[in-house]
Amino acid sequence: MTFVLAIFALIVLCSIKRAPSDPAAALSVGHTQALKGVFVITIFFSHFCSYITFNKWIDTPMQTYCHWLGQLMVAPFFFYSGYGIFESVQKKGPHYIRNFPTKRILKTLLHFDLAVLLFLLYDLFLAPERLSATGILLSLFAWESIGNSNWFIFAIICVYLFSFLGLLIFKGDRFKSLIFTTIFCLIYMIIVSKLKDSYWVDTILAFPLGSSISLWKDKIIPYINKKWAILSIISLMFLIAAQKHLFPNYLLCTQLALFSFSMLILLLSMQAILENKILSWCGLYVFDIYILQRLPMNFGKYFHWNEHNPYLYFIFCFATTILIAIIFHKTTKLIDSKLFKES
Repeated sequence: MTFVLAIFALIVLCSIKRAPSDPAAALSVGHTQALKGVFVITIFFSHFCSYITFNKWIDTPMQTYCHWLGQLMVAPFFFYSGYGIFESVQKKGPHYIRNFPTKRILKTLLHFDLAVLLFLLYDLFLAPERLSATGILLSLFAWESIGNSNWFIFAIICVYLFSFLGLLIFKGDRFKSLIFTTIFCLIYMIIVSKLKDSYWVDTILAFPLGSSISLWKDKIIPYINKKWAILSIISLMFLIAAQKHLFPNYLLCTQLALFSFSMLILLLSMQAILENKILSWCGLYVFDIYILQRLPMNFGKYFHWNEHNPYLYFIFCFATTILIAIIFHKTTKLIDSKLFKES
């Protein structure tokens, strides 16, 4: 799989362009879309690696890449969501808040449940032992899985809900809403960490971090842009130390890694951006690729394709994921046009 990773790295490196003169432009939708594409492909790599066994030393770089990043590969999605929501509140005000429950929370849950139904159909034919009435019900709320990815969706819906409640209670006051959201993210971490694995909570604070960048953008962005080099070095040092668990506490390591990684991505994106149609397309279809990629992986595993040629299995999984992502995206877009009209 090193060959696949090398191609991916080459595409990313060839896509690097000089950033616009306005450092805040690095956070615009147009510039972050390709970056999201990088990380959703990385998530695909990480999930794919869990389906195959590497027997050759030459394939270990892919494992190393995915293992070293760990849960940090989803941090940008939390970060940019938090930033984007607060930016939209500032620009659109009460209108955006009024439509938030349907356009953000309900739409996300609906799209997720439509994907869960596809996994349910798969399980009915090929993996009925995985199904139970309770499991199916809880899977519709992303608390359990029937073969699909779920924890990120549960977490993102929760932070959407926290944000909406904060904005509603405090009538659009972004500072008070940020405090409210952060407190409830901490409560989420305490409760969910007792019920689920640590990866359910490790990266969720990237959401209020992104919101805080939006809130104080006019002060933060010019300052860190001037000192981006030294701040990038410091962030990288803390990231490496945290990823190597050089700090005495696991929670401290994960949160320092999260903060350092998020800041490093932000700092570097102020100096260089990615311009690539393939990566941007993946960034546009990020939800569809993320939520559907385990379908072909599960299908291929059922027929033991993962035990033979990993490259052919990879090509099948990736190509099939892209195909069903396109179909799913167009279908949900049609459904959205009927159900979610502006009010």
